[in-house]
Amino acid sequence: MNRLIILMALVLAATTATSQAQTAQSDAAGIEEVKRQIIALDQQLNVAAVQGDMKFFSKIMSEGYVGVAPNGMILAQSLIAAHYQAGRLRYESVLNSDIDIKIHDNCAVLTAISAVKGHDGDIDLSGVYRIMRVFLKRNGEWQIIAFQATPMGN
Repeated sequence: MNRLIILMALVLAATTATSQAQTAQSDAAGIEEVKRQIIALDQQLNVAAVQGDMKFFSKIMSEGYVGVAPNGMILAQSLIAAHYQAGRLRYESVLNSDIDIKIHDNCAVLTAISAVKGHDGDIDLSGVYRIMRVFLKRNGEWQIIAFQATPMGN
C-alpha cells in the first residue's frame, strides 16, 4: 500500500512539473509575440511621423495620450495634430536602435535610442534621443498612452 501511494505521488509530481514547464514555455512564447507586436507598432509610428499620417496617429494614440518633448513641453495629441496640419512639424527620418521592451500584463514599455532628422517650424529637432513609449492593450488593440524623449549627450 505504501509503495502504491509513493508511486502515485511520483506520478503526480512528474505530471505537475511537466505542466509547469509547458506553461512557462507558453508564457515565454506569448511575451515574445507581444514584443514583436510592439516593435512593429513602434516602426509604424516612426513611418507615420515621417509621413505626417495623423489618421494613423489618431487611431493608435489613446485619448489621454501625453508626451514629453526633449525641451520639457507637454505634447497632447491635439498639439501634435495642429503642428502637422500647419506644416510646422516635419520629419525626414526617425530610426530606433537599442530597443528594449518590458511587458507588464496589458502594458508594454519600450525604450530605445532614436536618431531623428526633422524640424518643428524653425526649431531643428535633429539629434539622438533616449525615448520611452508606453503602450496599453485595450479591447484587443495596442495604443500608445505616453511618450518621453531625452537628448543624449556625446
